[in-house]
Amino acid sequence: MTPIKKHTHSPVIGQAEAQATFQQLVQHQIRQAIRATFIDILEEEVAAFIGAQPYERTDERRDHRAGHRSRTLGTTAGVIDDLPVPRTRGGFRTQLFDRYQRRMHDVDTLMQDMFVGGVSQTAVGTVVEHLTGNAPSPSTVSRVFHTLDDEFQAWQARPLPPRSCYAFADGTYFSVIYNGQGQKMPILALIGITPDGQREVIAFTTGERENQGAWESLLADIKDRGVETVDLWITDGHQAMLNAIAAKFPASQRQRCVVHKMSNIESHVPEKYRDALHAELRAIFYQPDRAQADQAAAAFMAKYERQYPERTFEEVKKRSKKIATAFRNEGSCLLLFYAVVRTLQLRKIRMPG
Repeated sequence: MTPIKKHTHSPVIGQAEAQATFQQLVQHQIRQAIRATFIDILEEEVAAFIGAQPYERTDERRDHRAGHRSRTLGTTAGVIDDLPVPRTRGGFRTQLFDRYQRRMHDVDTLMQDMFVGGVSQTAVGTVVEHLTGNAPSPSTVSRVFHTLDDEFQAWQARPLPPRSCYAFADGTYFSVIYNGQGQKMPILALIGITPDGQREVIAFTTGERENQGAWESLLADIKDRGVETVDLWITDGHQAMLNAIAAKFPASQRQRCVVHKMSNIESHVPEKYRDALHAELRAIFYQPDRAQADQAAAAFMAKYERQYPERTFEEVKKRSKKIATAFRNEGSCLLLFYAVVRTLQLRKIRMPG
């Protein structure tokens, strides 16, 4: 396997930052969904307060619009700035924000579930009822549903940059609520790093990681949306995923996830020694070049062969022959756990060259 030209060093991505990459996308989509939902509900409330739609001439009119005021709204997914709130000459007031504060967690969780599992009119109806305190009308549910669904569909269909230097492919499970019960939904996700060091969630879909067809479908989708080249794929080594990548991106290099490698090796030593071993093992992968990595690996093997029975490190010796392909490429691997990482800010990756 030949190295990628001009890529002698790899961007280092910690597990927490990798989790935050996907969570940042989810949080952004939650904020966008809440904003769109608030705008729709506020417009309906002010129309009912006035007794007329915008520019409608009717004897039922009780007030007139007077523009909008801007409001900031805090959510569990971050702050929404410049939310437009309608004003009227007679002093329209809404209880929407107070109701949201009381049901914030429920509303935001439903928004997250819709982004991951798909927008449904039932979920939209529940959100609107939480926010208004009343059973929503079919027209309100339909309007909010189409607003959210259109936004999500636009994100799924957006054009993608032609090249990613690195792309992480992983399958995991995301907790969602269906019919009032928590369930685990299988998620296949792709995260890319562009030549200028920007990270973004390229695409994700529901599907079992063991299903090669599901991976091929996801990869075909990103190619249809503009992706032409991925220099290096980082995966956990699942065969269905590897087969799909080989079929759709045959020219790309592929690397086994370093985090998975280290985890497998560490599983063969007593737990109380793993922290110390982890630091030494990690140092092997983060050496500046192959020669120094080989030296560090040899020292590591010599040290622990003396401390533990031969059979304990049989797996380490077997894997040491394969680790070299990782030394000159990616130093870390994405594990998409989609945990709630609320405070991390993603930093731009400094690319070599």
